[in-house]
Amino acid sequence: MDLIVAKLGFGLAVLLAGALGAALPLRAGGAPDRRWLGRGNALAAGIFLGAGLVHMLPDAREAWGELGFDYPVAELLAASAVVAMLLFEHVLIPESAHEAVHAPPGEAFGHGEGGAPRGVGAYAVVFGLVIHSFLAGLALGAQPALGGAVVIFAAILAHKTSAGFALGVSLVRNHVARRRALGLAGLFAVATPAGILVGAVVDDALDGPTRVAFEATFLGLAAGTFAYVATLDILRDEFHGPGSRLGKWALVAAGTAAMALLALVV
Repeated sequence: MDLIVAKLGFGLAVLLAGALGAALPLRAGGAPDRRWLGRGNALAAGIFLGAGLVHMLPDAREAWGELGFDYPVAELLAASAVVAMLLFEHVLIPESAHEAVHAPPGEAFGHGEGGAPRGVGAYAVVFGLVIHSFLAGLALGAQPALGGAVVIFAAILAHKTSAGFALGVSLVRNHVARRRALGLAGLFAVATPAGILVGAVVDDALDGPTRVAFEATFLGLAAGTFAYVATLDILRDEFHGPGSRLGKWALVAAGTAAMALLALVV
């Protein structure tokens, strides 16, 4: 019961973080200097890497071992998540959609030829972020231990505000109508709490080996998703943005080290 209450609390905190991040640029009508956002993203990337590779992937491997699997199922699931996200975000979605959310504030973007708003790009960005968020929420909801849930929650919270902020900037620059933009931002904000709720409900309804397999599956998938978000979603762009690359690297290392140290106590 205490674990369920904690997960509900985590879901509420993530909901508020995502909503706040997306609301700031929608209210201001644009984005400030991106350097501070870049530093926060670099730290979040390190936390994502540490949470995915130091905590979630080993937990998934151990769970599959308990079920009698000698094959590296956890690693296969993680790799499959990376490959699937790569297909969705860089093959099925046009590259202009990513430019709409990652371009520096000083650059003009969000318009196609002739200056027409590129609203489709904004919707693609929302859909991609919702998938990330929902999968992460599923992993948190399916987590059987409070310590593991805290680790995943810390990683999600570290990135949720900045991801919401980037989404809000994209919606503003794509000239999406305010009411529609608020609806899309709300969809992003509720994606992780919805995943937490679904994961917790399904995990509670299952028992025995089926429950272990459910937990192990989403831990493996989320581990790959976390690694993908850290590298191809965040760091690929941040190291080409404004600010010291060494400073950003130090923040990535600090986030990863924090998760590694946390593994000593959870």
